[in-house]
Amino acid sequence: MIFLVATLALGQTGLRIKMVSRTTGAHHLMDASDQTTTTYVQGPNSRIEWPVSGPRPGRAGAKMVVIQRCADHVMFTLNLDNQEYSEFPRPGESPKDNLLKQGEGPPNLFIEKTVRDTGETKSAFGHTARHYITTTKQTSSPELGLEPSETVEDAWYLDIPDPRTCTPRSHPGSGFIGVGVGGGGNGTTPVEKIRPEFKYSGPDPQGLILSSKRTNTAIHALQTGEKQKNQFTTSTEVVDVSEEHIDPNLFQVPSGFKKVSQLSH
Repeated sequence: MIFLVATLALGQTGLRIKMVSRTTGAHHLMDASDQTTTTYVQGPNSRIEWPVSGPRPGRAGAKMVVIQRCADHVMFTLNLDNQEYSEFPRPGESPKDNLLKQGEGPPNLFIEKTVRDTGETKSAFGHTARHYITTTKQTSSPELGLEPSETVEDAWYLDIPDPRTCTPRSHPGSGFIGVGVGGGGNGTTPVEKIRPEFKYSGPDPQGLILSSKRTNTAIHALQTGEKQKNQFTTSTEVVDVSEEHIDPNLFQVPSGFKKVSQLSH
C-alpha cells in the first residue's frame, strides 16, 4: 500500500493531497510494506519523495527524490541517504515529442484506446470529479512476437491539475507506454523495428485522478512454450485534501550533494 501526499501551491500556500495505492495480481509477487510518497508543487516546480523497497522483505531502502523545474526544463533525481544526484533535461510531454522514430513499412503494432464519459459527476474536497472508463487494446503482427493485452481503467478525474506533469494530463499521447511491457513478448524486440498505429476515440480526460482501478490482462509465453493468462490490478484513491505552506528550498539540490551519472539505490 502506498500513501501519496501532493501539494499544489498558490504562492506559498497549496493543497495537500493524500492518495492510497495498491497493486494485486500475478505481477505482484509479494506483499510490499507500506510506503509514503510525498509530492510538493509550487508554481512550475514539483518535488516527489518516496522510499525504495529494501533488498530483502522487511528491510528499508533508500529515500529517493525527483525534482522537476518545468520553467527551466530540467529534472533532478536524488538519493538522500547517499547524498547523490543526477540531472536530466525535462522529457517532452506532447505526443510528437514522445513518438519514437520508426522504420519504414506498414504498421506492425496496433494500439486502440477508447474513452467513455459515463456522465456521472460527484463532489470531493470542494471540487468536481467526472467519471471515465478507458479501454486500451494492444495487438501486433507475428514479426514482433508480442501477445495481445488489454487494460481497463475505471477512474474519476478531479478538476485539479495533475501535479506529476508540466502540462495538462492528456491521454492520446500516452498510448506508447505499454509497448513491449504489457504485450507479454520476449522483451528482445528492438524498438526501432516497432511501427505503431494508434486509434483513439472518445473524450480526453484531464486533471488529477481522484480514484482509479486499472486492470491489465495479458498473455505470457512460458519457457515450456505454453501460454499463460495473467491479470493484475492497481487501485488508487485520494483520501484527503488540505492546504499548507511550502518551503521553496524543497526544489533545490542541497549543497554538498555529489553529481553522478547514475544513482545507486
